[in-house]
Amino acid sequence: MLLLVFCLLIAMAAFLRKEQVKREEADRKVERLSVDNQRNQDLLEALRNNETLVEKLKTLAGTGDPQAIDKYWRELVDSRATADELQKSGLSLKEVRDRIAEIKALRADGIDVDKAVRDANTIATINRAMVKPGEPPASTQAILDALARGAPGNGPSGHQWPPMISLSEAEGYFFKSGSAELTPEFRDKLLNKVPDVQKLIDQYDVDVIEVVGHTDEQPLGARQSNLDWNLTSVLKNTTNVASLVPADNAGLGLARAVSVVSVLRQSPLSKYKLIPLSGAQLVNTDETLAIQGIPANIKERRRIEIRLRKSDGHEITTSIAPPVMPPPPRRRPAAKPAPLSLLPKQPASAQTWNTPAN
Repeated sequence: MLLLVFCLLIAMAAFLRKEQVKREEADRKVERLSVDNQRNQDLLEALRNNETLVEKLKTLAGTGDPQAIDKYWRELVDSRATADELQKSGLSLKEVRDRIAEIKALRADGIDVDKAVRDANTIATINRAMVKPGEPPASTQAILDALARGAPGNGPSGHQWPPMISLSEAEGYFFKSGSAELTPEFRDKLLNKVPDVQKLIDQYDVDVIEVVGHTDEQPLGARQSNLDWNLTSVLKNTTNVASLVPADNAGLGLARAVSVVSVLRQSPLSKYKLIPLSGAQLVNTDETLAIQGIPANIKERRRIEIRLRKSDGHEITTSIAPPVMPPPPRRRPAAKPAPLSLLPKQPASAQTWNTPAN
């Protein structure tokens, strides 16, 4: 009898557990229905407040087409879901409407939005390649110039080099005869050329300015050069350029290039690499070798050329050690004074020479 009662209790417990599970499931269903009911009530309240939407629903209901009503309802639900996703991503509905209006305006102007986005990404990539970290973004014109230099065109193939700037005596750029000293007019004209040089530097993205001094073939009178001692001090502006004494046309061309560089180093172009060079009398104005031997007074050949280029990627800046001074010579016993007839003649450096107009 006890065994029978025990079995009945077990069966009753199992039945009660099953009924409890069913009740819990029913409670959850009622809760979901309550939430859905509240959502529907909110939606109906929103519909009542939106007169346009109510009129649209009435129109669809008047058609008697349940498929049209169902389609419109699904579109509303999809729109709501899309709006929720946009808000989760951080965009407000106002921002979305503004972007749509901008896209419509671009399309009305004949602009492909996808192509505009790709072009913007391309410009951003070029900007990152052109500008170093910490520098301001490159201007649109600078980017367009960079693209123009790299794009193939109808002109000659190969690299497009910056044009050369020539300052010849025939155009009013005078040096003093046989000297590297600039006239005041030459100095003023040179400084007026600085903006033109800067424009070419920006256009061709270069950073080296080569200043080449050229002469004609008139020989200089015999004299001793002091360029080895004074060129550096002239560039440092510690020595006047008028003190330079070249002994030949090669030295004269270099001294004049140094004179121009010393002026440019006091202008906004000082931030670039300024290199003085000499073409002497060896280069004609058409850039051919002057090997015909014409020692004439030719103003066009007495000129300064400014050439622009980009630094070599392998250029290495090295420090120059100070020169090692040779040991002082040993003292020799004093010799007896020589007769006046055996004394050497006056050195050439102390003689006075009439130099041609070079």
